[in-house]
Amino acid sequence: MPSRPYGLYVHFPWCSFRCPYCDFAVTTTRPIPGARYAAAVVAEIGRRAPAFAGRACATLFLGGGTPSLWEPSAIARVVDAARALGLPRGAEVTLEANPESADAGRAAAWRAAGVTRVSIGVQSFDPEVLRKLGRRHGPADAERAIREVAREIGNVSVDLIHGGRRSSVASARSDALRLASLPVTHVSSYALTLDAEVLAEDVPFARLAREGKLAFPGDDEVVAQGRAVAEVLGAAGFRRYEISNFARPGLESRHNLLYWRSEDYLGAGAGAVGCVRTAAGAVRWTNHREVGPWLAAVDAGELPAASEERLGPSEMANERIMLALRTAEGLPIEDVGPGREAAVSALVRAGLAVVGGDRLRLTAEGMDVHSAVAERLFGE
Repeated sequence: MPSRPYGLYVHFPWCSFRCPYCDFAVTTTRPIPGARYAAAVVAEIGRRAPAFAGRACATLFLGGGTPSLWEPSAIARVVDAARALGLPRGAEVTLEANPESADAGRAAAWRAAGVTRVSIGVQSFDPEVLRKLGRRHGPADAERAIREVAREIGNVSVDLIHGGRRSSVASARSDALRLASLPVTHVSSYALTLDAEVLAEDVPFARLAREGKLAFPGDDEVVAQGRAVAEVLGAAGFRRYEISNFARPGLESRHNLLYWRSEDYLGAGAGAVGCVRTAAGAVRWTNHREVGPWLAAVDAGELPAASEERLGPSEMANERIMLALRTAEGLPIEDVGPGREAAVSALVRAGLAVVGGDRLRLTAEGMDVHSAVAERLFGE
């Protein structure tokens, strides 16, 4: 039986500015020690690799932050480290980019470094929505970046955000229509999240909303905006293969599918998260979010985890239900667990799920309330 694949995620925390809704591990300090950071990332990868011994790395994702600010030579060094883990030539190697730091020249250098896919943080094509999100680029900047990167690399994904200030069903539909006319292979469309229970840290938008100083669209409006995006992209030939993700046929994010299929992932870099299964369950680690402590730990020859979480069989089973039901593939019925037949039947009767081919899949309506549906199937 072939060994199970795993993904390599590398976090690059530097940004030109910090968006007021962002809870990722980012910093705007300068100068960026790109070469030193790459050397430390490679060192961490080498120390974590034994936990994945005998298995081949299937994908590499360079996230952030804004990895498009990283020198191509540093990116190439990280790609080489992934190759040493068995990453095949031609495998999916994704780099996240902002429109301001994505152009034809950079894209050519990324391609030479081994990047095969670029994910551009457009968020919206509406000038007012962009301004209210605190973004620094305009619609023309975003379209230029998409076209120039697509000419060099071809496989371009775009991030959209709906549910922001001044957004509407009309603006969400307009964003999706504009994307459908561009050389884009994949779209990730996320609702703006300000829930303190979900965020890794208290961001400015969440504080201001909590204090009543900023107003955002209500839940029903946010759902309507998401449905408008899905409708337009579906009509344009994009397949919704996960709650927030749409792709041209065959161009789904292979790296993210590893997460949703509950496969392992090696996370390296400040703020990165990784997970590996053991005989007793699984271990998930979260690295120091700040670059200083992370670098100090790596330089000291240590694993730079700020925390570790051990997951037992029941926790792993519940997580598998949660993740699998996010996807169009759905969840194998055998993974639902005993004693949940009545809950499954109730979901089907309510039009929130369907059963077919020995799998349980959520309908579009079920995906709108995914978390509540999944929790009804959890074990103790």
